[in-house]
Amino acid sequence: MVLQVFGALAAVAKVNYSRTLVDSVTARLHYKWSTTFCLLCGAMVIAKDYIGDAIECLQGGTDAPKYINTYCWITSTFTINSTDELKGLGLYKENIHEKRVHTYYQWVPIVLAIQAGLFYLPHYLWKNMEGKQVDRLLQDVNKSLFDSDSDKKIKNMIAYLKESWGMNGKYFMGHFMCECLYLFNVVMQMVLIDNFFDGAFMDYGFKVFEKLRSDDTNDSRIQDVFPRRAKCTFYSYGDSGSIRADDAMCILPQNIVNEKIYLLMWIWFIILTIITCLQLLWHLAIYFSGWLRKQIMSRRLHCSLPSSMEQALRTMSLGDFCLLNSIGINLDTVHFRIIMEGVAIASEEVFSPSAPMSRTYRPFSNEDTMPRRRTLYPTLS
Repeated sequence: MVLQVFGALAAVAKVNYSRTLVDSVTARLHYKWSTTFCLLCGAMVIAKDYIGDAIECLQGGTDAPKYINTYCWITSTFTINSTDELKGLGLYKENIHEKRVHTYYQWVPIVLAIQAGLFYLPHYLWKNMEGKQVDRLLQDVNKSLFDSDSDKKIKNMIAYLKESWGMNGKYFMGHFMCECLYLFNVVMQMVLIDNFFDGAFMDYGFKVFEKLRSDDTNDSRIQDVFPRRAKCTFYSYGDSGSIRADDAMCILPQNIVNEKIYLLMWIWFIILTIITCLQLLWHLAIYFSGWLRKQIMSRRLHCSLPSSMEQALRTMSLGDFCLLNSIGINLDTVHFRIIMEGVAIASEEVFSPSAPMSRTYRPFSNEDTMPRRRTLYPTLS
């Protein structure tokens, strides 16, 4: 069973070099590596239940009966703000101590599974919006080095780009919306986990690193979040029918795993948020900077762009550029150069002869460079 679980996780994380890429490396950090991380952590927590007991309670100096262990696990444990060396344990007095109830540990595997689904959701939406449009356009040219029909397929791509000129705004909007959704998702997951731990997650990493610097192995600020020892009160009826409260001390070995998991998750979320913000700013810079578009295409073609290609990029809408860029990511330099030459010729045919032919870039085309309206979407021949 364990081998099957890890085999499924490996299938999620594997890299398929022959598939068509329509997303960024940052997106793959979200839907592939983050999803795998959450599933792997969930598998570790579940496996911990099979390797050892999730909770072990002591009552009166001896092992508590199994029904008390079960009761304390399903109803929750609690710690108090004791100041002595017991750290969370001791005699609870309602007018003196503050009780902190711990109910999260039963839900950790479920929450991790929900997080994995949330990390994959933006990619799932983008796959449905994109609809394998780039993969159909490429016609497997990117998957074979020796394709006798590659010239015909390249002509089909150029014809499609010409006929769909100015009508690919939906492609850009879907791509940009999902890029924003990746950032929104990771931020909201940080808020979700913070609420899950009653506001203790946002600064959890800082507390851990401060503990490591101070060499304090009994830092109560960490044990307040993931206590290894907690109290549990089991109520039963005495011989005369009166309610009797039995106090038990419970050991929570699962929290040893939980504290490591959520420390790694805190670090990963911080790194992922920074990378996603930088990626989003980079995409905005590309979309709104004609000069940057030129530099990217020039580097992809390994040469300086002729004026006709510069003109095509300058007058190209965001949707057309986003689609063209996705095609360029999946093609080799030779094939993509042919497509760029065809796009430059198509640009001259689509736009009016009076369109300016200047090397000066601007982010958006103005009204005098808008393409002619078409009523039908083109199809590949």
